[in-house]
Amino acid sequence: MAARPDAQMSVTKYREHAGDYDLASAGAQGVRAWAVRQLGLRPGDVVLDVGCGTGLNFGLIGERVGAEGQVVGIELCGAMLEPAQERLDACGCAGALVESTVEHAAIPTIADAALFSYTHDVMRSPVALENVFSHLRPGARVAAAGLMRPPLWSPIGGYVQRLGREYATTLEGFDRPWSHLERFLPYLEVEEQIGLGGAYVAWGKVMRER
Repeated sequence: MAARPDAQMSVTKYREHAGDYDLASAGAQGVRAWAVRQLGLRPGDVVLDVGCGTGLNFGLIGERVGAEGQVVGIELCGAMLEPAQERLDACGCAGALVESTVEHAAIPTIADAALFSYTHDVMRSPVALENVFSHLRPGARVAAAGLMRPPLWSPIGGYVQRLGREYATTLEGFDRPWSHLERFLPYLEVEEQIGLGGAYVAWGKVMRER
């Protein structure tokens, strides 16, 4: 594993998993939905889905923001974007997909909310977070969900560790994947060790003056 996120390695990993990603991610849908609920989305909101993958969150977002809303998905791996485009077309709201690293993404809008869903590498990149937060309105809502290192008592510790190695390029910060968000969200709330201890949801609001 790399000491810090490696974009090229990430493309390779997700290209290999693109065909079976949806099936492999099915067990995480409840945690994804929990994170989306924490955004408190309203009709007309503009949402950044950071590291959107195959667009598994688009339906959850679209049913909340409606036809007046918009979702912008940012995804590094082109192989994930074909199913993402199909989900975007079907989600009931306007939107766009940006194929890029999050660090260098030309984000085309200022958003009301941002979602980081199972994007450990992005969560461990302060430069990526800076780019996203520079495209959020004051008072914007932010939520993150993903894997974390389970406690020693958890029977799924080895399994979660293997998943982390399979999809992420670094496990730096795996004990507190949300820690870099604290710089941007001083009142960040976190639900840790969900289920058997291998997942988290974190959420907060952008201060009106940074």
